[in-house]
Amino acid sequence: MEDFLRDSNSSLKAQINKIPIEEMLVSLEVANETDVGIDIRNIGLLMFGDRPEKFLPGAQIDLVHFHSPEAEGSDDFTEKVFTGPIQKQVRDALSYINAILLVEKVVKYPDRAEADRFFNYPHAALEEVLVNALFHKSYRDPEPVEIRIYVDYIQIINYPGPAKWIDMKKFAVGQARARRYRNRRIGEFLKELDLSEKQSTGITKILRALESNGSPPPEFETDEDRNYFIVTIRQHESFALSNPKKEYVDVPARERISADNGGLNGGLNGGLNGGLNDNNRVSVIAILTRDPKATITEISNLSGIPARSVERAIAELKKDGIIKRIGSKKTGYWKLSL
Repeated sequence: MEDFLRDSNSSLKAQINKIPIEEMLVSLEVANETDVGIDIRNIGLLMFGDRPEKFLPGAQIDLVHFHSPEAEGSDDFTEKVFTGPIQKQVRDALSYINAILLVEKVVKYPDRAEADRFFNYPHAALEEVLVNALFHKSYRDPEPVEIRIYVDYIQIINYPGPAKWIDMKKFAVGQARARRYRNRRIGEFLKELDLSEKQSTGITKILRALESNGSPPPEFETDEDRNYFIVTIRQHESFALSNPKKEYVDVPARERISADNGGLNGGLNGGLNGGLNDNNRVSVIAILTRDPKATITEISNLSGIPARSVERAIAELKKDGIIKRIGSKKTGYWKLSL
């Protein structure tokens, strides 16, 4: 709750540690006063509970990353579960995707000096889809929000789908206007954290981010009864197809970390809490993903993190089983278990 008040720059942050926590919860309208104390509302569990899924089954994000084209037909995949307050779930999941998946490339042309820059997946589009999935999910349904990463596309799934009165043709081009929201209070809290605009502008923002990146438009899928909703974001075609007229150059780790609007260096407004729990660890992972043989000095130079802090981040990642050293200190490399 204290993190939320600070991140949202709430007027109540000046009252932290000055008034009882019960009074603070009532002021935020996440608890109700009763004759025997206070009752925590569901919104309180979702925004401030350490493990809301214990009380509201399905209040989590499940991620599966398929590493081969066979996808579900292969045993080569990684699974992750993101829990905690829903704003933390969003940030943790996006930081994980940033660290292991997002790549920026520069396209150089032989006939002109200007180069084009684009990502395999634009961060802004993924963020908006994921926030919308948590915003519009039914928390009476035990099914979690799902992120499914395939070799050339990402799917984000939530239950149920859009309300039946929404025209899906208009929805797909950003012209649908919501008359009511499934979880209005969640939207209000996420808006205060700049994670949601809550003005029926989410689809427009997704379309704009994909178009700006040169990516294909999103694909939306639901059934007649609107039992589920699947959003598919496909990889930029230049990452899958070669073109002899263009030269593709990976952006160096230092440039990617500072340029990425998702903020591997900025930490997504506080970064990861639990699991990968700070900006330094995310930056170290991003660099080791690109160069498993990077030394502490090289990581420090690329990330701008002091060498001693890099050493501490590596020690924590080793302890948590996220990385392990293969071979000797001088000639070996780091293997990531993400």
